[in-house]
Amino acid sequence: MTTSFARGIAALSLLAACCGSAFGFGAAGHNAVGDIAAQLIKGHRAEAEVQRILGPVSLRDIAVWDDCVKGIDTGNDFKYAVTGRFPECAVFENNAEEEVRMRDYVKRNFEQCGPKPGEESCNKQYHYANVAVQRGRYVPGAIGTSDHDIVPALKAAILVLKTGRQTPPMDFNEREALALVVHALGDMHQPLHMGSLYLDADGKPYDPDRQGADALTHTVGGNAITMPRPDGTPGGNLHSYWDGLPGRLSAEQLAAMPALAKAVPPTTGNPDDWPVLWASESLIGAKEAFEGMSFGARQQSLRGPRWMGTPPAGYEARSLEQTRENVIKGGARLAQLLRSIWPDKP
Repeated sequence: MTTSFARGIAALSLLAACCGSAFGFGAAGHNAVGDIAAQLIKGHRAEAEVQRILGPVSLRDIAVWDDCVKGIDTGNDFKYAVTGRFPECAVFENNAEEEVRMRDYVKRNFEQCGPKPGEESCNKQYHYANVAVQRGRYVPGAIGTSDHDIVPALKAAILVLKTGRQTPPMDFNEREALALVVHALGDMHQPLHMGSLYLDADGKPYDPDRQGADALTHTVGGNAITMPRPDGTPGGNLHSYWDGLPGRLSAEQLAAMPALAKAVPPTTGNPDDWPVLWASESLIGAKEAFEGMSFGARQQSLRGPRWMGTPPAGYEARSLEQTRENVIKGGARLAQLLRSIWPDKP
């Protein structure tokens, strides 16, 4: 299977330099997905199993755990290095037992996949795929996929919860597996965590699977696309814009989500196929997220290649509505997945 060539040294430098938060879908989105699922599994066996595994930690809180562990500094004796920086991680900070859990997880999951020079640690690669939007569906082996991207990582975590069996190179205990499942259902419904736009030097769409893999064409899920401020000067990047959208939903919109999630049509077919089905749907959503945007010529900097992106009229309202619908679907599907892992007994 093709490894995730997607993150070269230049792209990673860009990501570190321009993104305010490295937390996919933002805490608001992940928390909401966990809250919705918690409501929908009440009274079912899945609720009891979740409580058995998590104890006093809620689905809302565990939903951000896989982002919080990014604060473990692998170059400094695996110490947690971002205490106080992210309020959503407070439940796991200043707690010796929780820090041991985070350190242990990262030690077992940061280099066993054999990251190439410039690639992120393995546990960070569990959060995304970078499939070209031209594919239209998730295809294992395509450029931007790997045996440890978000889809196989989600499948591996589900297998641990169902059977206790591991899927190398991933290595999860039961609590870690549940945390990853909850988090991945959030990330998978942030479309730029699944699909990526590849652009040539002139800012025109590029198809790496047909035209050849070229790291200089990769926008890193929109991280290398700079959004303009109202005055036209360069602002933040497109990926961070989408990560932050759930935090812009109103309290009323968030409160209405559990009831709306009950109306989401259940995914049919074999549950083993659901991760690929959901990933493919998200990839279509990624194509919609880039639709109507125009891009300037590639600019080189010390932080790597970047393109200025100009969104079409009405983009803010369109993207907010797409995000609202995605958060609802993410929560509904998480509940359905948990109930399929732990079906109610007759």
